[in-house]
Amino acid sequence: MNKKIPLWLALLFLWFSFIITIMFGWAVWHVYNDSQRAQHQISKASRLAIFIASTPHLIKESFKQLSQPRLLVRPNIYPTINGFKFEKKYVDSNYLLLCTYDKQQNQSIVKLIRLSDQKTLHQWKPDFDEIKRIAGNESPFLKATNRSDVRLVHPLLSSDGSIVFNDFFSPLIKINKDSKLVWVINGSYNHSLEYDADGNVWAPSVIRNSRFLSEILPQYHDDAITKIKQNGKVLFQKSIAQILIENGYRWLLLGTGKYEADLLHLNDIQPALISSRFWKKGDLLISLRHKSTVLLYRPETNKIIWLKIGPWISQHDVDFIDSSRIGVFGNNVIRYSDSDNKLIDGYNEEYIYDFKTGKIETPYTKFLKTAQISTITEGRSDVLSNGDLFIEETNNNRLLRGNRNEIIWQYVNKIDDHSVGALSWSRYISKEEFKKLTFLKNN
Repeated sequence: MNKKIPLWLALLFLWFSFIITIMFGWAVWHVYNDSQRAQHQISKASRLAIFIASTPHLIKESFKQLSQPRLLVRPNIYPTINGFKFEKKYVDSNYLLLCTYDKQQNQSIVKLIRLSDQKTLHQWKPDFDEIKRIAGNESPFLKATNRSDVRLVHPLLSSDGSIVFNDFFSPLIKINKDSKLVWVINGSYNHSLEYDADGNVWAPSVIRNSRFLSEILPQYHDDAITKIKQNGKVLFQKSIAQILIENGYRWLLLGTGKYEADLLHLNDIQPALISSRFWKKGDLLISLRHKSTVLLYRPETNKIIWLKIGPWISQHDVDFIDSSRIGVFGNNVIRYSDSDNKLIDGYNEEYIYDFKTGKIETPYTKFLKTAQISTITEGRSDVLSNGDLFIEETNNNRLLRGNRNEIIWQYVNKIDDHSVGALSWSRYISKEEFKKLTFLKNN
């Protein structure tokens, strides 16, 4: 170790190291470009090159993850808001189905809150250990070792007090008003849950081990719409990719960008509860985030009756407003990768499309911009009967109600000065909807 190394030998070593680095860089570049065209043909040597090249990034990401808070406890970016903050002594006479993390109980819970006095009228606390025991150990949700890591997403409330929910890409779960387990449907369910006019649940799902287009779409994430009866029986399931191809939209599925496993990212299904000039009761308003596409689909005929791409970008919520208008909550982000998204304008936007005129309006820009609503992914919106807008800014863990010009109220589940409880797709419930909740009358 103490011997001096000749200069020529050191230079020769540096020269060979430089050549090897150049060759390895070329190999990784070549493998990457080929993998974009045919991922299923990558050799073992190529995979090793990719692994070695990505090791520094993996180490960086690991340290980054270690510094992050638990899934359900997030950084507090609104330290001046603790619970509800009403502006100008406003009294809201409606209700909130709040889905968030509870510090005392150390898990996700659901609360039905009367907004006029912020009183909790009812609460649900699922027994995740029982759910795991009944369903088995077949998903990330069920493998969670700590109940504080389980999200309770978009609870769907029934008049008898039962709720249906999922964790992203988990089984679908139903509990009764006393939080007792009613049923579990194994599978991969995710995102929004909604009732149709007959009381059936529509849920986004993923068809596991799908062979559809497997020869040209390796490891394809086969999004599907699924219809479930109140008793937990699956009545209908259809691949979105198949729907697109069967309706002449193969180009939208395959020809609008490079291949990625999550080509469509189905995140919302809204059943039409009434018929109008522009849709029939039972039609489905569907959001495909990764295509910035919203469409109307008629299951009984397997027909797409309307489809529009943009001006919304990477949207996360679609809703029927009245007999001719729909609302679209546009996150308006550029997707560089699954984990890297960039907000374009500095705030999210609510788009109102009118089928009568074919025109799109953005009447809430001032409110959204002033409130700096900027959830990169997720996020929910509802245009209320009086024209106000309800927003869940999910990534930033804030709820808001506002009109076209200003904030009416805000809510943050503050844990301490540095952290808040995560939100998981809460619902605004009108007085009319609240009157249908018979389980409260029985109590």
